[in-house]
Amino acid sequence: MYLIVDLGNTLAKFFLYIKGKCVMEKRVDLSKFNEMVESLISNHPDIEGLIYSDVSNQIGGFFEKLSTQFPVIAVHSEMRLPFDNTYESPNSMGSDRIVLVSAASISHPNTNVLIIDLGTCITYDFLDSDSRYRGGAISPGFEMRYKSMHHFTENLPLLESKKTENPTGKNTEQAIHAGVYFGILDEINARIEYYEHKYDSLKVILTGGDANKLPKTLKNRIFANSNFMAEGMLHLLKLNFN
Repeated sequence: MYLIVDLGNTLAKFFLYIKGKCVMEKRVDLSKFNEMVESLISNHPDIEGLIYSDVSNQIGGFFEKLSTQFPVIAVHSEMRLPFDNTYESPNSMGSDRIVLVSAASISHPNTNVLIIDLGTCITYDFLDSDSRYRGGAISPGFEMRYKSMHHFTENLPLLESKKTENPTGKNTEQAIHAGVYFGILDEINARIEYYEHKYDSLKVILTGGDANKLPKTLKNRIFANSNFMAEGMLHLLKLNFN
C-alpha cells in the first residue's frame, strides 16, 4: 500500500493505492492536514511508502519524522524522472508541474502533449514526442484575477467566480465576469492554437480544480480524471523507491 499526498495552496489531497489501484481519495483544507495524516497512518499500518508534492514548501518537513516507519519521497527536480527536463532553471520548477509532466509522459508516450492546469495559477507545460520537457507558461487563475482587480482599484468589487455566456457585460459586475472568464478562455484557446500550428498530433490535457469552469466546446480536449496527478506521483514513487 502506498500513500500519495498532493499539497496545494489551499487543499491537501490524499490517495491510497494498492497494487496500482486507488482505494481511497480524500481532500481536506490545509488546516486539517496534520489530523488527516495521523489518522491515515494509524489506520493503515501496512503503508510501504509515501510520496508527496508540496507546492508551497511549507508543510513537507512534517513527513521527515515518518521516514523511520517507511520510505518517504519528496517530488523535486533532481529525482529520477520519466522525461528529459530541458528547463533552464530546473530547481525552480514547481513539484506540481513535475508531477503533471510525469503523468502526461506515462499516459501519452511518444506524443506531443500540452498540459493545462487550472488552479490558483494557470500553468501550461509542453512535453514533446521525444519525452523532452520544453517549458511552459504561468498566468493568474480565476480567483487571482478577481482578487487583483479588487485589490489594485478603488471601486471594483470582489466577486465570486461565475461562468458567463456573454463577453459584453451590461454593468460592472457582468463586465468583470466577462473579463475574467473570456480572458482565460481566449488565452487557453490561443495557446492551444499556437502549439497545434507548430506541432503535429498534439494532445491537450486539461486538469486542476477550475477545469470544470471551462465550456462544453472544449470537450474535444482531454479532461484529466481526478487521479491524474496521483497516478503520476505513484509512478514517481516506484521509479525512485530504491
